Amino acid sequence: MPPSVPTREFEPPEASKFRILAIDGGGIRGLIPALLLTRLEELIASRSPGATLASSFDLIAGTSTGGLLALALATPDDEGAPVMTAADTVRMYQGEEAREIFARPPLERLPVIDSLSELADPKYGLDGLRAVLGRHFGEAKLADALTALLITAYDMYGRSPRFMKPWQEDAAEITAVEAGLATAAAPTYFPALRLGEAALVDGGVFVNNPTIAATIEALKRIEGEPLRVEDLLVVSLGTGQHERLGYDAERVSGWGALGWVLPKDGEPPLIAAMLDGQSDSSDHWAHILLNHDPGTRPARGEQMGAGPRYYRYQVELPEPLPMDGVDSDQIERLTECGNALLEARAAELEALAEVLTA
Repeated sequence: MPPSVPTREFEPPEASKFRILAIDGGGIRGLIPALLLTRLEELIASRSPGATLASSFDLIAGTSTGGLLALALATPDDEGAPVMTAADTVRMYQGEEAREIFARPPLERLPVIDSLSELADPKYGLDGLRAVLGRHFGEAKLADALTALLITAYDMYGRSPRFMKPWQEDAAEITAVEAGLATAAAPTYFPALRLGEAALVDGGVFVNNPTIAATIEALKRIEGEPLRVEDLLVVSLGTGQHERLGYDAERVSGWGALGWVLPKDGEPPLIAAMLDGQSDSSDHWAHILLNHDPGTRPARGEQMGAGPRYYRYQVELPEPLPMDGVDSDQIERLTECGNALLEARAAELEALAEVLTA
């Protein structure tokens, strides 16, 4: 059965000076936001022919798979249109290219060798992802983006966050492919990307949900008219999470290094805790910053991220679905989750499309 997404009351979005789209990390679970973006793209185009998601948002931020989606929507082709529509990204996640990204040699898929290999090396190489991104992005540079981008990574050499932006001095030297490889290089899954002296890994190690990072980026800008919180409209897309099955204290207290990094229920518990905890925290902070009426009780549960300036779209997965789960039944389940979220938030997406095309 598809997941049940609770309905909620939402406050209609207000006209805004600056519009932000932020997309979480989550590997193959990026299919969920891709489905929502496809519907939003359709609604925008039906109201304003020729409009795209890149022309409808002033800033698109993404981490990991969210960074790949951001790049796909904002990287131009030779005619100045986005190289991919949101519908194209859905086909990428559902098709052979996803399996190409998460491909392993047959020997490494054998049970014992599989476990030993994961302890010694990243689970996947970057060749598959590089090939897929190269086919879509070509030689386009980060500086060529059709709208402002904020692509996250973390530099293990410099031990500092790395925010890749089209207006930075080095953006003309960084290709969209390199930016995609950097933001998607999740520890234990992919090797780091070497870029100059930097050793870049997935930005999810510190900002899996880039909503707050994108909001601060907008508020600190010095070009044009200064922005205030009231001037923003922020749409934040999650990639699904599964929190019904936890680990009791007795089990967790017995974990050493291997216990924390070996996959359980589809992914290493350390990574799951890091990604889910950071995403939930950013959701709460963004709601308080953008939606909360001071002096009133904060919203809880589904009512967080229900407008009027901040909208969060997330779905509870009915079962653990790993970030590299590309089997046909796993893709089908993710598609069901995305469609269930679409159905439950249909009215909100209609309202957002109205404001985005006003």
